[in-house]
Amino acid sequence: MKLKLYPAIIGVLGIGIIFLLIGRFDISIWMEPIPSEETGLDAPPPSSEAVPREVPSPSFTPAPVAVSPAAPAASVGPSEENSAIAQLGNLRVSNQTSHPVRVALLAQSPVTTSASEGSSTEGTDTYSEPVHWDFAPGEGSASGLLLSLPEGELQLQQGDILVVFAQDGSRQYWGPYVVGKTVRPIWSSGTEEWQLIVQ
Repeated sequence: MKLKLYPAIIGVLGIGIIFLLIGRFDISIWMEPIPSEETGLDAPPPSSEAVPREVPSPSFTPAPVAVSPAAPAASVGPSEENSAIAQLGNLRVSNQTSHPVRVALLAQSPVTTSASEGSSTEGTDTYSEPVHWDFAPGEGSASGLLLSLPEGELQLQQGDILVVFAQDGSRQYWGPYVVGKTVRPIWSSGTEEWQLIVQ
């Protein structure tokens, strides 16, 4: 009787240790029932003769626009979003998340003209070295923090790229944001600065 009891006790202890390990590492096992309708076991196989469907080809017809040379077009005042496109300004960042985050900036290089070729690099996107700032969870959440560079003041311009990502291993990121082209950062005309709120 004792010899048959020991293997049962060892088996129960082994299963208990396995469950403790699974609980310790937050491993969960999910079992989902498969409905018979989705498996297609009861359904007959589809016929090999499929009915051909016509796929409409996409076409674009531009709407005609009539412009009268005698009457100037009524100009609508630029919205705050459109007027912010050409603005240069500082960057204020507010981390309203519970994650430590890194804000990375890829700023455009100033436009230069080559004297030997007489050409401008204006058409190409050239960027300077990326820079970054680290924020603790909730840092600057009330009014934000004004960012600067070691060499001096930071001025964002249209086309600069901002990316924010968590540094706690959660694999969360925000962006990329293109200054003046995406919804964020927001131009604040009162303080004349760009505001990036990470939520």
